[in-house]
Amino acid sequence: MQDNSYEVSSPDIVAELFADEVVVLNLENGKYFSLRGLSAKLWSAVTAGHAPRQIHQHLQSIQHQQADACLDFIQSLIDENLIRITKQLVTAGNNEMGLDDYLPLNAADEMQAPALEIYDDMAELILSDPIHEVDEDVGWPRKRDS
Repeated sequence: MQDNSYEVSSPDIVAELFADEVVVLNLENGKYFSLRGLSAKLWSAVTAGHAPRQIHQHLQSIQHQQADACLDFIQSLIDENLIRITKQLVTAGNNEMGLDDYLPLNAADEMQAPALEIYDDMAELILSDPIHEVDEDVGWPRKRDS
């Protein structure tokens, strides 16, 4: 895990940033996830291609309390299939933004370990959405045959 670069497991996973929270939706099982504070920052760093080892080393240098917790958090993203190993070679030099840009820690980040908040209360509704029945070639809604 530590030396790999990761990307969002699309098309089944979609994510959106709202202020300081990232909301992630798994279209395959209907679960949605909330990432706040340091969790949102870690999501951004990981999905931008920074390897967990790079992130861990960076956090060790500025806030060692959260460094080990970040690896557990990234593992939870992998376990929930929210991210996957990227197919492209990504190195630290390929990222336009450095880890200092993704991980500007504040006092709240130092106090609260990163956590993946998981919700499945709307899974049935999300999975019953007719958009899931879209045919890529035909589209939705499908025109009636005459």
